[in-house]
Amino acid sequence: MPLKNSSPSICMSSEEKVAKLNEFISKDIERRTASKLEAKDGCYLLIARSPDSPVAQSLLALAPQMATAGIAVRTIFSALKPGQAAFLPGDCRVFRDPRLLAVHEQLVLGPMCTWIGDSMRRDPQKRDSLEYYVPRCAQTAELAHNSFERIWRAAEPVRINVSLTAALASQLTTMAAANQEPRQMLPRQ
Repeated sequence: MPLKNSSPSICMSSEEKVAKLNEFISKDIERRTASKLEAKDGCYLLIARSPDSPVAQSLLALAPQMATAGIAVRTIFSALKPGQAAFLPGDCRVFRDPRLLAVHEQLVLGPMCTWIGDSMRRDPQKRDSLEYYVPRCAQTAELAHNSFERIWRAAEPVRINVSLTAALASQLTTMAAANQEPRQMLPRQ
């Protein structure tokens, strides 16, 4: 997979990873808003170990901006606790095949923009996990999109409580209007 336009990031804390991902994703949201991309282009594709992964936490932090821009997320997790899938707008699936843990976390933002993280076998909270930010490479985005679709077909749909999803969407809208942090909605661990 060619990664000419990428830069590896190593030895960052989880907070630093989320902040860097927030910046990367925010730039895409701003670009989409400025160019008024159509709804068909408004879906991010996420493969992550769990909703606790920094990339999923970043999307959660940006959920109000994504909602305003009309961006949904199709998500595949390898581990999911009851109720965790409802925190992002869009479809969610989970895979049970342990062989797929060799897959790297990834976020496809569009036909030219991709983020690739470390293997899901590794704890995403570790400081030395590897990340690649690929803002301008159609070939990498296409390969990531194709791998997402293959894993999507192998994963199981997650049943989401519709009333819970509506309540979370309402809270996100209220917090966006009040300019609050969406992380306050996460259950304490």
